[in-house]
Amino acid sequence: MDNKGTSARTSTLTKWGWGASIIAGVLLVLLLTPFASPMPSAGLDGSWSFAMNVATAEHLRFGKDIIFTFGPWASVYTNVYHPGTDGLMIGGSLLIAVAMSAGLFAVALPQRRILLLLFPFVVALIWLPYGSGWRDATLMLLPLLLPLAVKRGVETGRQHIGILCLLAAAIAILPLVKGSFSLLAAGSSLVAVLMCWRTSPRLAIVIAMTEILVMVVAWLVAGQALWDLPGYFIAQAPIVSGYTNGMSASGDPKLTSLFLFLATAVVLVGISAFGNLRRRWYAPILFGLYLFVTFKAGFVRGDQAHAMIASTGLLLLGLLLCIAPGSEQGRGVAALAVGVLGSALIVFSYNVPSPAAAVANLGEAVNSPARGLWQRLSDPHAMDRNFQKRIAELRAESPFSSERGEVDLYSYDLTLVLVAEGLKWKPRPILQSYTAYVPSLIRTNADHLRNNPPAQIYFNADTIDHRYPALEDGASWLELLGSFRPQRVDSGYAVLERRAGSATPLQPQPAKEIEVRLGQEIAVPGSQGPVWATLDIQPTLLGKLHGALYKSPQLVLSVRYDTGEVATFRMIAGMASTGFMLSPTVTDATGFVALGSHYRDDLLGERKVVAMSVRGESGTRFLWKGSYRATLAPLEIPMTADADRALTGTWKEGLSSDAYTMGGNCNIEEVSGQSVTVEPMALPGRLFKVRGWAAVNAEKGVANQGVSLLAAMPDGRTLILPARNVPRLDVSDHFKKPALAYAGYEAYVDVRKLPSDVHFRVLQSDGDQWLICHPPLLTIHRTDTLAAPPSN
Repeated sequence: MDNKGTSARTSTLTKWGWGASIIAGVLLVLLLTPFASPMPSAGLDGSWSFAMNVATAEHLRFGKDIIFTFGPWASVYTNVYHPGTDGLMIGGSLLIAVAMSAGLFAVALPQRRILLLLFPFVVALIWLPYGSGWRDATLMLLPLLLPLAVKRGVETGRQHIGILCLLAAAIAILPLVKGSFSLLAAGSSLVAVLMCWRTSPRLAIVIAMTEILVMVVAWLVAGQALWDLPGYFIAQAPIVSGYTNGMSASGDPKLTSLFLFLATAVVLVGISAFGNLRRRWYAPILFGLYLFVTFKAGFVRGDQAHAMIASTGLLLLGLLLCIAPGSEQGRGVAALAVGVLGSALIVFSYNVPSPAAAVANLGEAVNSPARGLWQRLSDPHAMDRNFQKRIAELRAESPFSSERGEVDLYSYDLTLVLVAEGLKWKPRPILQSYTAYVPSLIRTNADHLRNNPPAQIYFNADTIDHRYPALEDGASWLELLGSFRPQRVDSGYAVLERRAGSATPLQPQPAKEIEVRLGQEIAVPGSQGPVWATLDIQPTLLGKLHGALYKSPQLVLSVRYDTGEVATFRMIAGMASTGFMLSPTVTDATGFVALGSHYRDDLLGERKVVAMSVRGESGTRFLWKGSYRATLAPLEIPMTADADRALTGTWKEGLSSDAYTMGGNCNIEEVSGQSVTVEPMALPGRLFKVRGWAAVNAEKGVANQGVSLLAAMPDGRTLILPARNVPRLDVSDHFKKPALAYAGYEAYVDVRKLPSDVHFRVLQSDGDQWLICHPPLLTIHRTDTLAAPPSN
């Protein structure tokens, strides 16, 4: 009776398992296929996501024109819509979703297939709250299913050849989605082929050939040339290997979550290896590799969103161990319990999720793609209309929408130029400067500027993780300063134009290399002018091991200015080894242009570095070599009238204040950091920055088409001093009008060229005429009679 009862229960579970498998498959297809694709956006992550679509749609060569973490099938990961890549995105995602569903079915023991419903549940649970990080843990699980499915076939004596080929095909496109997926894809495929070879060499060959053929076809379908495929993988090596050094965030993640992950991972690997290790040799290798990759993805950056990658990996692996062949019921249940407990404790170490919010996320995770699928079927052109609408919105917010020509943008907000109708994006290979974090990548970008530059560049010294700004694409600064001339500073960017003829980059003057102890402060020679630094800082063997297993130890650059002020920044060793502008410290586009201007001392005089030191963060004493080689060389940057005009613009004679139509909204807020008052401001003779905001109609969100200051002098004459728009999200947020994102303005005024007392008003263009804004009024009284600097 006991045997009959057990058999009946097994039969019932098996029948229920078929239904659960079908439901799980449908849900996984909905969750993993971006039927409701998000539209493009701006910012750091939004820009590279959109740029990957544009690069694929325009058939740029990956591995040559584009060297990035992602490949031509990146939209499968980003899910961002673009009409030129939508077919790849949906087709690739469907292939992965169907392969994962079929693979889980093939791997699961019949009586445990009912547990397959937990896989879409886990994906849905993390689908909304933690951004795109869940995709890493989920997509990297796919390669593990191939050897497990092979093992299941060996145990049953019947291989599901169709499922194995489907898995092989899906695994083949993963490296073309994201380069870092290559390690798991290659490792799992090799194990599967070795496992097949003993019993069925023909099947092993079929699996290997399927992956090779599908990868080649996928590469060609994405518009890439076949001979570029090896170069793509070669180019991925420094991007992937340098990630830990370049992108590890300062400080540690919560130690609780770190220890919880490691403890849970050890237990899971131990469970996978328990029993006949000779027969299950593959399990600890593959599962350990999966956990190692998710560990690095989760804790190198150290924030909550990335930690959820590691947490999700534990949960998915525990569930996979529970259903996989070779796991007795007790070990399977233990693996699931350990994975759930470890994952939950990591989540709880950051915050306690709201049950109501979790339920809402579950519902939206299914409803959103279901609505997207229905919309695609009922109105095939809806996505294109939404895309064009979104591009129009981004174009209206971009300050470069009316520009023309071939351009690139530094450092990362590429969407600003990608949406501009008249601009053709000609990117440097490492398309966002913060990801050029090893010497070979930095040199590749500098070589691009030397050999195949765009006609125009929009430059700003944006940085991440509080790095020293000049580190990012540091070697390219020599090309940018020597081979390009500044036209203007606009909306926070220096607009640089390629010089005609055979322009040459700048070269630092010869200098002696010195040996410096880590932590030692050294004087910076020649600090009255620009100084170029090259620092060769190397980790110890222990430091390299620490970086390989966890993350690179952090370095801190301290600089002391002529004023006595000391500032600290994040230092990236790989970036410093190719050279960077140490002094003066340049933090924005204006400072960059000022390097070649007669106003250099006015704008950067307080940022001259007279001493510097580099030290490791606390706890890294044995991870860096005790000394490093440093070269500090003077850099001669010619001062030009072009740079002067780019800063101050060209002044023109104006009309009297009464001749302009009154209108618009505006404010004059600051003069070089000092708040404007109704009383005259007494200022020394020098270059000052006047800052404020202006709009033709702020309440209706009508932005101006140009802004200037009107300087009224005691003799009745007026001068028009051009200003430039700058981002003012506080203004757009206050009026709830996105079109006012660039309502801010800045004007650089050399008061040495003006009488002792001058009144300033704001002029702005509505497209037809210049409007003079109702006061506020700025009055400046110059307190000395120093002469203005000479100009060419």
